[in-house]
Parts: sequence; C-alpha cells; structure tokens
Amino acid sequence: MRKSWVSQFIRITGYGLVVGFLLMISAGGSIAQSDSEKLNLENMSVNEIVQKALTDALYYKFDKWFEVFAQAIRRLEGSPKSLKNRIDSMKYNFFYAGLLGELGQTLAFTSRYKIREVADRFFHYSSRAKELAIEILDAPDSTVLEKAQANLYLGGAEGYIGIFEYGEGHLFTALINGFRADTHLEKALSLDPGQIDAHFGLGIYRYGNSRLGGFGNFIMQGGRDLRRVGLDHIERAIREEAPSKPLALKTLAWFYISEQFNPNNSGIPAGKPLSASWSRSKALKLMEELEADYFSNPPYANFTGNKELAMMQALQYVLDSNYASAKVKFEKILEVTEDLEKNRSFAINPQLTASVKAGIQFCDLMLMRPKKNDATGQRSACLKVTDQLNFLKNGGAMMEYGAKKIRSELHDVFADKLDRFSRDMNC
Repeated sequence: MRKSWVSQFIRITGYGLVVGFLLMISAGGSIAQSDSEKLNLENMSVNEIVQKALTDALYYKFDKWFEVFAQAIRRLEGSPKSLKNRIDSMKYNFFYAGLLGELGQTLAFTSRYKIREVADRFFHYSSRAKELAIEILDAPDSTVLEKAQANLYLGGAEGYIGIFEYGEGHLFTALINGFRADTHLEKALSLDPGQIDAHFGLGIYRYGNSRLGGFGNFIMQGGRDLRRVGLDHIERAIREEAPSKPLALKTLAWFYISEQFNPNNSGIPAGKPLSASWSRSKALKLMEELEADYFSNPPYANFTGNKELAMMQALQYVLDSNYASAKVKFEKILEVTEDLEKNRSFAINPQLTASVKAGIQFCDLMLMRPKKNDATGQRSACLKVTDQLNFLKNGGAMMEYGAKKIRSELHDVFADKLDRFSRDMNC
C-alpha cells in the first residue's frame, strides 16, 4: 500500500466532477433542468443566487451554476461599463472562482495533484474579480457602501490568489496576497459592518496563520496565537447568516476536528476553550447542524450523500476510537462515489475507491480482538499492524493534508493508535 487511504481520499474526491463540469463549461450550451430545478433568477439578488449555488454545491449540483454565472458574466461584459454592472460582474467572477475553489479544496489540489484547466480558470476568475474591485475603488462616484463591497471582494480575490500561489509553490507571493487580503477585509468591515462574509475570510486568515505558525505567522501576525479570534470570526459569519454559510460550517467543523489532535493543546484542561473535549463538542455540533440544515431532507431525490461530511464523521469516529461507526462512514463514501460514477457518468479517479476500501480495512484491523488463546488470530492481527506501522515509519501517511505540519500531527495520531493496538496484542 504505497499511498495512504485518507491521503488518496482527500486528493481524489470529486475528480470526475471537475472533468465533467469543464467539458460542459467549454461547450457553453444551455443546461437542461427538471421542473423542480428551474431557477427564477430574475426575482433573486446576486447574494441569493450565490447562497443557492453554494448550497447546491453540497449536493454536487455545480453544473447549472457554472452556466448561470458564465452567462451573467458574458452579459455584463457586453453591457455598458456602469458602476452597477461592474459591481455585479465582480461578484459573479468572484463566486465563479469560489465554486472552482470549492472543487479544488475538495480535491485537495497541491503541486503534486492538480487539474491544470481547473487551476487556470480559478486564477482567471479570481484575477478578473480583483481587477474589477480595483476599478470600483478608483471610481470617483463610488459610495462608501460600494467601496466596502469592493474591499470585500478584493480581499476575497487576493485570498483566492494566495491559495493558488501557495499551491504552485510561490510562497512569498502567497504571503503578500494574504497580507493584502487581510487588509482589505478589515477595511470592508470598517466601512460597513454589514459585510458579514468578511468575517469568514478573516477567520480563515487568523486561524490558518496561527495554526500553521512558523515564518508566515511571525511576519503576518507577529507570531501571536489568534486561533480563537479566527474561530470567533467564522462563528459570527454563520450566526449572522452570511451567504458563505454552507462553506463556513464545513470549514469550522474541519478546524475544530483539527484542534482535537493539535499537540499545542495537550496541557489545556478538559472543557476549556481549545481543549480536545471542547473542540470535539464544537465539531459534533457543527456536523449535526450540517446534517440537519442540508442533508436530513435533501432537495434532490437522486442525492445519495455528501462525501465530505461522511469523511468528517469518519475521522471524528477514528479520533474517538469508534472504528465500527468510522467503517460505516467510509462505506458511505464508497457508496456515494460509486453512485456518481455509475449514475451520473463522472469519471472519478479509480484510486479513490481503492483508498476508501483501504480505510475500511484500517477500521477492520482496529476492530480485531482475537481471544488470548487464539494464537492464529493474534498472529494475523500482529502481522497486519506491523505492516501498517512499517508503512508509517518508512515515510507513509495515513492522512495527507496540504499543510505539512497538520499532516505530521495526523501521522502521530494513527501511529499512536497502531502502537497501542500492537501492545494490546502483545505483538
């Protein structure tokens, strides 16, 4: 097993979705919709359209929104360059990039795993949103509210470009864009506290810099630990129903899962902020909210499930040593993947299936408890756990994040669980 099961899952999830969507976008044709999916866009504001698009992304309904956004951009680019048209075009370009960014995040794009056409489109629409935001800020007739909006989208676009540059290995450029993003998001809120989505962007920036630490955090935040500040920003975006709420819920759940194995929290008493128990409680609540708000009664009859929520739940169960429930969630991921391949004709990378099956095998291994007088069963369990320990010790990873630090922490989590299992079996 050269690649780890969760590493493959993060890198490959949704691969076929992107390929299918790119083919459709390139064709530029209209998207056939059932009566239940027809859109009454004329009576919806841009923010309402965006929130619907981001919610539909949870159900893998990207296709119609790529076309909606592309048509809107073409219309606005061909219209008179009024301030209103530039503002609307800025928003559509930004959220087109946002949908591509959401796909890229689901795919865990890195320098080693990337679909170039997706990355190029992501950079194109982010850059265009940035250009339009600067034009609006420079316009002599723009109002305070319009300048606030321009700062919001400029900061968001700079954040997107920073993510892109980081993935390309251009760390200094990513750092500069991150600093600019922070400045413009702060400016948006100072001009208009109603720009709630700025809290989501600032939350990611504050938390992410603090969580990863190192040179970037020293330069950008003076080395301060602003994790709580970042988490509070994202919680506010959720509480005040920001258009980005679906993404904010998922992001915050991942952050609280991450805090449960953060070694910097080891000395925090149970129940205190950032302790493992406190973070676990927060993560569980957020996953329950995602389930209740979006998946308990999905709007599409053919929706099988959301792979990312299942993956969050699987990892939480692994952290809780509840391997039977983790196995169920990995099986759910497999079910969703097979549905997307067979019933929606998405050419998903076949390594995804292999990696999820390997995750199921990991759970099966941890559930093995042969009786003490069962020498054959004990020998089999010991051989399997030794194989996985050797895999980790030789540089393998049970879960691979883009961030090396978090990847290393997860390595330690799985290595510790395997070590304990080995000792229990007297291997």
